[in-house]
Amino acid sequence: MQAVPELRPLGVGDIVDRVFAVYRSRLGPLLVVASLPYLVFALAAGVIGFAAGPKIVSFLTFSTRAQGGRISQQELAALLSTLADLSVVLLVLVIAAVAFTLVQAAALVRMVAAAYMGQTVTVGDAMRTGLNAFPRLLLMGIVAFVAFALMWAVGLLGAVVLFAVVFGGNAPGWLILVAVLLGLALIVATIFIQASWTVSPAVAILESTGPIQSLGRSWYLSGGNRWRILALQLLLTILQVVLSSLLSLLLVAALGSDPTVRFALQQAVNLLANIAWAPIYWGTFAILYYDLRVRKEALDLQLAVEALPRDTSS
Repeated sequence: MQAVPELRPLGVGDIVDRVFAVYRSRLGPLLVVASLPYLVFALAAGVIGFAAGPKIVSFLTFSTRAQGGRISQQELAALLSTLADLSVVLLVLVIAAVAFTLVQAAALVRMVAAAYMGQTVTVGDAMRTGLNAFPRLLLMGIVAFVAFALMWAVGLLGAVVLFAVVFGGNAPGWLILVAVLLGLALIVATIFIQASWTVSPAVAILESTGPIQSLGRSWYLSGGNRWRILALQLLLTILQVVLSSLLSLLLVAALGSDPTVRFALQQAVNLLANIAWAPIYWGTFAILYYDLRVRKEALDLQLAVEALPRDTSS
């Protein structure tokens, strides 16, 4: 019988400590899962960039001539057409980057969650989970983006109207304060909602729920724990900055003296840092998901009861 994991309400530091413990225990597979999407994306971006190479050269040539004022109307039309084509290429690259990031996130959440719960998931299983969860995560991201966009559009429209009235001299001075408070309210609401939806990717991946259900369940699980979630996000940000800075200081400063070499090293260090950091970042929210379930649903007691030996004599 598989042992029940030791679950209990965790502090912010405890969650990070357990993430690093899982990281150490599954270092190789986690780094493979984190790096595979980057490698595939780099290959795809290279192919797209090679195919778009003539367009890029043409655009740079036209741009240089346009700055010197030596371009005809036909060349200007060709320049605009090339720019449109390159915009499509850029859009494809952005979409591909988002897709590979979502697949990576889902695969890492699955692998860390399994390791945390005393299970074993192979790299292939984790990547399949990432591919299967991608449509749900993409739709959920679109829903969240639209919600934030509508909130800010309505809020900013109200602020613009208030400022227009104020500067038009048709309203009392206190209306400026109302407009400023409205802007602050938008910022606070954004932070509040973001904290409420933090574990929605983990919910969508581990419970296989749809976009709306995942956001709603994340909101429920986060109730009463939003300050802890924000503190955890702040701690992750500090750790990432410190670790990235140390890597840059130790590797780039020590090995690169030529500016070109230093730039290339910096890009390589950034890539390695992102790969190394991804399991920690997404793994933190996988463990946070279980911690919130312990606090809201007594998951630790449920698992303990399920692990009790059953009386089959009757």
